Amino acid sequence: MAAVVLLVLVTGCGGGHGDAGKGMVSTAPAESAARPLPLGTEARRATWKKRPVQITPKGLLSGSRGDLAGIRLDDELKDMDPYFLTVEFSNTGELAMDRPNLADTLSVVGTNGVSGKGVMIVNMALATAPALPEHCRKGNPATVPAGGTAEVCVLVMLAKGQEPATVAYSAEGSDTVVWKVGDGLGGGGGGGGGGVLPAGTPAEAAVDDGKGHLVPVKATPTTVRAGDPADLSRSKAGDGGQDLVPYYVTVEYLNTGRYDVYPGMQDHVWLQSAGGKQVRPVILLDLGGPGVAQCPKTVPNTMVKPNATVRQCSIHMLPKGDEPATISYKGDGADAKWITWRAS
Repeated sequence: MAAVVLLVLVTGCGGGHGDAGKGMVSTAPAESAARPLPLGTEARRATWKKRPVQITPKGLLSGSRGDLAGIRLDDELKDMDPYFLTVEFSNTGELAMDRPNLADTLSVVGTNGVSGKGVMIVNMALATAPALPEHCRKGNPATVPAGGTAEVCVLVMLAKGQEPATVAYSAEGSDTVVWKVGDGLGGGGGGGGGGVLPAGTPAEAAVDDGKGHLVPVKATPTTVRAGDPADLSRSKAGDGGQDLVPYYVTVEYLNTGRYDVYPGMQDHVWLQSAGGKQVRPVILLDLGGPGVAQCPKTVPNTMVKPNATVRQCSIHMLPKGDEPATISYKGDGADAKWITWRAS
């Protein structure tokens, strides 16, 4: 899981799950305010360290701060909201999965395309946080034998204002697998929640003209297109991205200022995926030819004069099975903030 926070240690009586609650007057779990969210539960095939697995989401709960009463959280997590994701793994191979760190392969992705922060809970006593789902106290299984299954629960913290849009499995050597939470757009379903603008909405930014002027521009995403690795046959991706799928993001910029602007804005565009990947533009080493015809960097290839527009395309590589969720752009200047749009 992206940005996993290791680890939240809470000591209880005896320290182990089997000893939880010993010596307490009452060990009855308090009622949790956690509510189930609509989540796709289709079984999907993937791999874990080259072993075939079948993955089936079992549920996603929206929790409350009360569910974590008594748990010491890092400062960066204290203003975030908890979610409990439960997933079943079936080992469909012929070899056991020993000491599988399955929790780290799971992500809950917000409406902005950013993965929540995972929290590992160790030695959780029942009386410390009684509303925490019982199965979320167990962590990763010690082993999953051939033909066996294991249920894994992860606690994920999302920033306030964000709602889950997708749940994803991602592991080295495996295709990414994604399930939608509801309609995949957050609770509102309109594509503009959590500070995310609907696709194609113009937004104001600023560009440094290299002469001390911050020039206002209006940025409008126009298309997000899937490409083919063969498109890059004349180029080499500097990050080894040829094993991935290219996506072409085109944004139109209108110069609303008084000075010319150099057309280099595509370097400030990022793509966030449904699987929680945050991907900057790839650097291509041109090995001859006209570059990537499917994604020309600048059209027209001239300085952008006042009241003129330019379209710029950037290439972003995503794992097979993943897909674009949001586009982000950050202009120049000390006060510049990220602008984020739905990818479609």
